[in-house]
Amino acid sequence: MAQSHETEAANRYVSLDYLRAAAAWLVAWDHLANTMPGWRGQVFLPALWVRNHISGPLGVIQDFGWFGVALFFLISGFIISDRARVESAGEFVLKRLLRIYPMLAVAVLLSSAFAVAKSQVTVTNVLLNLTLANYLVVPQVALLGVAWTLVIEMMFYALTAVTQFARNSPHSIALNLAVVALMIWRRGAYGPSFLLAAAVASYLPVLVMGQTIYWWLAKGRLSAFWGLTYLAAAYGLFMLGLEALQPGFLPVTNSYVISVTYALLLFVVLLRASLRPRPVVRLLSDTSYSLYLLHGVVGWGVMAALLGRAPLWVAIALAAGASLAASCVTYWLIETPANTLARRLSRSRRHSAARLAEA
Repeated sequence: MAQSHETEAANRYVSLDYLRAAAAWLVAWDHLANTMPGWRGQVFLPALWVRNHISGPLGVIQDFGWFGVALFFLISGFIISDRARVESAGEFVLKRLLRIYPMLAVAVLLSSAFAVAKSQVTVTNVLLNLTLANYLVVPQVALLGVAWTLVIEMMFYALTAVTQFARNSPHSIALNLAVVALMIWRRGAYGPSFLLAAAVASYLPVLVMGQTIYWWLAKGRLSAFWGLTYLAAAYGLFMLGLEALQPGFLPVTNSYVISVTYALLLFVVLLRASLRPRPVVRLLSDTSYSLYLLHGVVGWGVMAALLGRAPLWVAIALAAGASLAASCVTYWLIETPANTLARRLSRSRRHSAARLAEA
């Protein structure tokens, strides 16, 4: 997932490389080893064993897929708080746009080219998907299944940009929570598009949890009282949003909250751990956004060609390998140039501003 994979901050927090890599591959595990074989009526026995003996007893739903997404959201809240603290509003917006959209465009166009429901691939729908506006209009048409998390990321980025005046204050957390609470409260007041926006906002408390951990445990700018208070408020608001908009994910048997709790515990433990940088982890971390976007397109293409012609484990392994290869190629050809361009334009903006100040 795109969200927060900023190279500068990853260098400072090595544990986030491990978490980011794990998050992307947990989502891929859910889709490649569970969901996609299920489309063809097949069961991957190792995945069934994991469900029966690990994820099921722990109350982790969606075969660790939502757990991986929750990790992404926590990482994003943490890293974006760090980036917003040291970047101007213009630099912040520029880097986020070039971080998210070039790779998203590649994934949407690939998904459109190989879409099963060709009737949905219209110019309007492609443009809406390229901008993520499709998640705010009725009827929703998602050409890239995993992109729903990116509109949540973009809303958090926008909220962070708006509150740049409080970027050095940890209590900007309160502003974020207040906006989310207001949107959930007024969810049905301004038509279907606002209702969809409120549904998007209902996930923001998970990112705010990551933001709280940044200011509390990483930067030491919050006391234990305020850290725990903000975490409790974010938890309560997340549950309120689920109750108001997605009550099906509240019961213990189908709980989003349980997975978020495990993700937060793992996040805090690894953040405090002393982990060594490893090239393979860094590679998996760097390519996590591309993998997140492409594994459903590339992986399913490989599996669709092989299911029924090769053993299931071979199809899954080759689908995973092809997804990793595609993510490496797009990271080098799309993400790296886009991030380099963002840094170059940011430096140019800073130099121009400095010259104007001197004049």
